[in-house]
Amino acid sequence: MEITKDQHLQIDTYIFSNGIKYHDVRAEIVDHFANILEQKIGKNPDLDFKQEIINIHRNFSDKGFSKLLKEKTKSVQKKFYKQSLKHLFAFFKPPKIIITGVLFYGVFWLMNFIDDKDTFFTVLSFILIFLGFRLLFNINMRNTKKDTFLVLDMTMYFFNMFYVCVMIFNFVARSRDSESFLNTSYNYIELAVFIMLILFYWSGEYMFYQNKKEIQKQYPNVIL
Repeated sequence: MEITKDQHLQIDTYIFSNGIKYHDVRAEIVDHFANILEQKIGKNPDLDFKQEIINIHRNFSDKGFSKLLKEKTKSVQKKFYKQSLKHLFAFFKPPKIIITGVLFYGVFWLMNFIDDKDTFFTVLSFILIFLGFRLLFNINMRNTKKDTFLVLDMTMYFFNMFYVCVMIFNFVARSRDSESFLNTSYNYIELAVFIMLILFYWSGEYMFYQNKKEIQKQYPNVIL
């Protein structure tokens, strides 16, 4: 016997009240509860629905939903990083290596065109800082929405990684003296790191929007 929409909503509300805020994780648990309840209602149509939800929760795990959420988070993190790195490495293989080459050549040309190398690399640092703040702004905007998704919340972990890399880049760049800017090897290395960070950011953004598209297909009634 299938449960009604109202009963389905009761399950969802109960799970939400128990700390599962992520819509995608909650949906899996709701389906699990619904399957069990459908079987029980088929055997006993007069059972106390609300009490049965509590009973299933008690039998679900010794620690409630925390263990499942932890396992799900690790799984989503692993998938996100794997896909992001796969997309990043694609920029060093045909045909996307052309994009990498054009990007590097463009920045290289600008560096040679500008005499003040200190100012040039300072601008590169500000570009990375701007991208970091853009990520932070997007994260804060998503956190104001009622329905959050674990797969999209991975952007926060990505932001932390990107932010640390940018801070290291800026620290090293600011540590250089005027003479070091005359050394072309140092300049090439810093350019290469800058390009890597840009591609790294690009890969994270790409995965976010890919995951967003998948969620919109899976949950068409949810506004992201």
